[in-house]
Amino acid sequence: MEDKNKKPSLENEKSIVLDGVVVSALPALEYNVEVDFKGIKHTLTCHVSGKMKKNFIEIKKGDQVTVKISLYDIDRGIIIRRLTLRGPRAAEDPNRTN
Repeated sequence: MEDKNKKPSLENEKSIVLDGVVVSALPALEYNVEVDFKGIKHTLTCHVSGKMKKNFIEIKKGDQVTVKISLYDIDRGIIIRRLTLRGPRAAEDPNRTN
């Protein structure tokens, strides 16, 4: 059953999730990522999410990533997922992106 007193979450309204490509690496686990939003290319500075830091997910130039961008500051974002496959799984997957 749904709780009628619970407030609706506004998290999805305050951010957008886009796919992009890593253009360059910066110090302190930050990256320049180029995203394409409705035909407009935009480069933004992104840092790595805590879950990716914890699991030692490595990001390199040219990787495809998923970025969460706040609508309050569209020049910064958080990398929440790497879409480029690497390692033993990449050799098995016929639909790989890399």
